[in-house]
Amino acid sequence: MSYVLWRSIMHERSLVQTLLNQVQQIVADDGGGVVKEIQVQVGDLSGVEPLLFESAFTELAREWFPQECRLVLDIVPVKAECRLCGQCFEVQDNEFLCPACGTGPVEVIQGDQVKLMSITVDSENSVSGAKS
Repeated sequence: MSYVLWRSIMHERSLVQTLLNQVQQIVADDGGGVVKEIQVQVGDLSGVEPLLFESAFTELAREWFPQECRLVLDIVPVKAECRLCGQCFEVQDNEFLCPACGTGPVEVIQGDQVKLMSITVDSENSVSGAKS
């Protein structure tokens, strides 16, 4: 296994461990229950490899939750806003030029984060939120 691949795998494992700790704390604070599903948004520009993230989740979730817990991973495209004309657009092929005015000073407004979107718990409560 190459060093780059090993390092990438460790990155996703670390993110999943942080996510599972966060989920466990949220559920405990909300009164407990059996976690059935965790929905996460992963931006195309977040530096997270979805397949490695899913693999790490499958492996590590068993350590946190005794029952099966499903991961729903939503891949979010990169969107940017032109700082000159205000045009919002989806970035294609890492082309960070405004399609309206052709300039380059843009601000990424979506697709560069990993966000916990919701937790489904086997109880009467479902915990939702947009935590980073």
